[in-house]
Amino acid sequence: MSKLSGNPGKFLDQDQYRFLLETGLKIFIGGDPKLFLKSLFPKGAVGIKTNCLASFNPTFKPLADALTELLIKVAGIEENDIIIWERSNRELKNAGYKLNASSFGRRCLGTDTSGVGYSRDFYNSGKVGSLVTRILTRMVDHSINLPVLKDHSVAGLSAGMKNMFGAVNNPNKYHGNNCDPYAADINNLAPIKDKHRLTITDAARVQYDNGPGFDSRSLDYYNGLIISNDPVAADRVALQILEHLRAKNGRPPLAKVGRPVKYLDSAQKIGLGEADINRIDLRVVKVNEKGRERGVSRELF
Repeated sequence: MSKLSGNPGKFLDQDQYRFLLETGLKIFIGGDPKLFLKSLFPKGAVGIKTNCLASFNPTFKPLADALTELLIKVAGIEENDIIIWERSNRELKNAGYKLNASSFGRRCLGTDTSGVGYSRDFYNSGKVGSLVTRILTRMVDHSINLPVLKDHSVAGLSAGMKNMFGAVNNPNKYHGNNCDPYAADINNLAPIKDKHRLTITDAARVQYDNGPGFDSRSLDYYNGLIISNDPVAADRVALQILEHLRAKNGRPPLAKVGRPVKYLDSAQKIGLGEADINRIDLRVVKVNEKGRERGVSRELF
């Protein structure tokens, strides 16, 4: 992951997100991001799943724009082969995105766009049986999960895995028992699991309590991105950051308030990824406002 130093209480702009992406990818793969991205997306369309349910704390457009720029300029992906998507057009518009379902330019659309909708067939995994957005089943070949790190009133954690509730037709059915094992099972549905390539979690501005709806009283600034091809490991690191910010701001651990994050262990048990923080190959690089690296370690704080 990459973390911007010396930026207290500020929004990141597109340039800052860009060099966090570039630096984080370079550290993550230990080499040239260009070769890695080209191998990850050899051909076909790339879907980018945002989190725009809370319009005042969504996946920020400067991050989506920086990622789009990287995919076009570095990975060589055609602009029209990139689809920014969400459950609904309304959510995207409220978050500042410009809708585009045409054959020109970067596409941006909701599952409720005319002609899109959900799959005809149910997909099943564990306790989940759902229709999946046709954006994943028919329109894209690769998926990038672009969530926002925040507290969740039921699951405890809202990050990458919880974000994929927005890919199914019946997410309301899957909030019992702190979303366990439902978050794991949703991410194990074939169109979601098979097309997932990267999770890039925006941990720049973190809502550490009273989520997932926006609450300006519960914000802190971590100024980082979590980048991983393991959706479970990405969420486990996100949880570490969330709990740290809760403690910093006088909030008890999530388990103490009835919101333990259970689904990560369930996800590991079905082979989705690594939930043990001590077994995750964690590489944290801090960069200054000019994009210069300040060393790599396992230290998140």
